[in-house]
Amino acid sequence: MYILGLLSLLVLQSKAFNTNFPDETIAEFSVNVYNQLRATGVDENILFSPLSIAIAMGMVELGAHGSTLKEIRHAMGFGSLKNGEEFSFLKELSDTVNSEESQYVLKIANSLYVQNGFHISDKFLELVKKYFKAEVENVDFGQSAAVASHINKWVENHTNNMIKDFVSSRDFSALTHLALINAVYFKGNWKSQFRPENTRTFSFTKDDESEVQIPMMYQQGEFYYGEFSDGSNEAGGIYQVLEIPYEGDEISMMIILSRQEVPLVTLEPLVKAQLIEEWASSVKKQKVEVYLPRFTIEQEIDLKDVLKSLGVTEAFGRSADFTAMSDNKELYLAKAIHKSFIEVNEEGSEAAAASGMIAISRMAVLYPQVIVDHPFFFLVRNRRTGTILFMGRVMHPEAMNSSGHDFEEL
Repeated sequence: MYILGLLSLLVLQSKAFNTNFPDETIAEFSVNVYNQLRATGVDENILFSPLSIAIAMGMVELGAHGSTLKEIRHAMGFGSLKNGEEFSFLKELSDTVNSEESQYVLKIANSLYVQNGFHISDKFLELVKKYFKAEVENVDFGQSAAVASHINKWVENHTNNMIKDFVSSRDFSALTHLALINAVYFKGNWKSQFRPENTRTFSFTKDDESEVQIPMMYQQGEFYYGEFSDGSNEAGGIYQVLEIPYEGDEISMMIILSRQEVPLVTLEPLVKAQLIEEWASSVKKQKVEVYLPRFTIEQEIDLKDVLKSLGVTEAFGRSADFTAMSDNKELYLAKAIHKSFIEVNEEGSEAAAASGMIAISRMAVLYPQVIVDHPFFFLVRNRRTGTILFMGRVMHPEAMNSSGHDFEEL
């Protein structure tokens, strides 16, 4: 499995970082972003990296002052923390994430591009390197094509060449003073891999009751599983939560599946940070039959509207205060772009070919069955810290990618 998250804040200023520490903080922020995305894309796939967005906003926060800083801290859920406490949490998390000793690969990389001749606070540069290990490089944004090519090479190098052409010359102009690129890269194999020979063509029923044929993986094994009530009486009011660990047991994919007759959009409003923690603490290891689609999603979204809807408004206007970053009082965030990619397959790392038909029975089974043959919600999280690395939903598993918006010129 490959999962990538990229965030670029292309600005008349710079960027920042985020967090995930007080247990539910990152989860609450994740749910808030998810709700904004589902409100604008009613029947679309969703994929984003809360971790990537949080880290980038954390770096932006380092450069903010006054009410601009207050808005960012409130939107990220840092209001209950002492000023600056989140940065120490983040540094500790990043150091753990980038460990070379894991059985999976999970890396965070940050790069700050500064216009030649533009003055950046020495203190800000010191802090952004201390907490985020950011690379800092001077460029000429007036040479927009050359800068775009240079940044795209950096992105490719930090995502194992999985994401190309992340930015274009249109994203920069002579007015651009700073640009932030953040990459979160994850590669992991399932602890219990699906056997390719068991993958068969299968019908997936969408919320509008239309059907598409998809490759469906299958295995029977021990997984973390639980059943929860959605508060209704229809068909028992039960939905399923399945947690599939990657090698090392530290990272897992959690799949939330409503009943076949209940559209996913009916279940989504129930999702809260506290509920995610309840799922994680309540699922129990047991024998389960799992039918999981093989799918790939790539999504690019304009985060500017999402962040503004969460209360980060001043940062995107002329009243922005980024004087902790530079003595230039004209800086403000011009763009916020996020791109992510996920590939789920039998091994967890590379796709495998298979075809045919498989018969299943929903009756007289010895173990619980999780048959993911209709829209579902998922998240990839660190089981030890609760950090949500990626979150999304699959409405159209046959769609290879879901592209976002074309961004306006600076």
